[in-house]
Amino acid sequence: MLNLGMLSEMAKDASKTGRRTLISAVTDLFLSAKDREAEQVSILFGDIVMRVLGELEAETRMALSSRVSSHPAAPRDLITTLARDEISVAQPVLEHSPVLTDEDLVDLATSQSMDHLDAIAGRAQLDETVTEALVENGSDEVVTKVACNAGASLGESTFTKLVDRARNSEPLLEALARREDLPQEVVANLASMVSEELRERLQAVGGDQSLADNMAGRAMEEVKARASRVGQSMAQAKKVIEAVRAGKTSLEEAVAHFAKADKAAELGILLATVNRLPPASVSSLVYAKSDKPLIILCKANKLDVSAFKHILTMRARRLGSGVHELNDAMKRYEGFSVQAAKVALAELLKSMTQPGGADEDDGSDGADEGVFRVSKKRAGAKAP
Repeated sequence: MLNLGMLSEMAKDASKTGRRTLISAVTDLFLSAKDREAEQVSILFGDIVMRVLGELEAETRMALSSRVSSHPAAPRDLITTLARDEISVAQPVLEHSPVLTDEDLVDLATSQSMDHLDAIAGRAQLDETVTEALVENGSDEVVTKVACNAGASLGESTFTKLVDRARNSEPLLEALARREDLPQEVVANLASMVSEELRERLQAVGGDQSLADNMAGRAMEEVKARASRVGQSMAQAKKVIEAVRAGKTSLEEAVAHFAKADKAAELGILLATVNRLPPASVSSLVYAKSDKPLIILCKANKLDVSAFKHILTMRARRLGSGVHELNDAMKRYEGFSVQAAKVALAELLKSMTQPGGADEDDGSDGADEGVFRVSKKRAGAKAP
């Protein structure tokens, strides 16, 4: 075991080799200290190392940083000094040291090199104040690394800045699309930015499900809210609906008109009016997670394939559906009979007007399953 006399003898050797030997010895002493000795040994360790730190070559400082980077009792002065050293020395401390406070990290993020910021961005946990500083001062690479870090907490203003920067950075856009903590406002913005190619790539690796679910939920909420304000939406839809009622415009033409203009609420009101259904419930079906109720409604109204395709295209733009999903829905629509659809629509109407039906839910899985059990039994038809 080392004692003070041995340390004193080591300290007399001022050569590079002597300093390296001294630092290695006192580091061994610090790392092997028992809990009851940790505080005293830490003080001694810090005092000795700080006295000679300026004389140590980079290789020795790198080894020191690596060895003490994860130790919770490492001397604070030493850790903060190492954190400001050249990146090869600072990186282990920046990435792992529990001694660095959020205030320390914010200060480092506003004063050090981009390599230092990149190292901080890789920490297992990052507070909102730290991520804000990194996004404010970091390069695209640093900011993308923050967005990829599941342990990084992001505040609302930071999310807003990330979305802004993502307009010119597909890697950042992809990183944001993979996060599971996206605020609804961010989902709405991302929905308009994510290209179909990126959506398909994300879906292929299974990384897009959270975004897809959030986008679906957000879309339904927006459309249902608009459809509930019938006065406002009806003012825009009234002329088209009256033309359909008067036989001046076909239902297919009206559907295509609203779908091409991305007016899901007005489309819902149109279909609801034709079928005497609650507008909010019908509008919610457009962006429901399952497209089964939508297929039933459109088929029961004998919409031709081209009109239904316009609805699917509008739906795909908002939900990020790929070409494969669209083609699959088209095939199911073509294979579902009008007679079976009318039977299923009657059951769907019941689910919409009863407590716990589609009007109070999302118009998807739970209600769908009941509808199709009945349609199979009564109509003997294959469900879409």
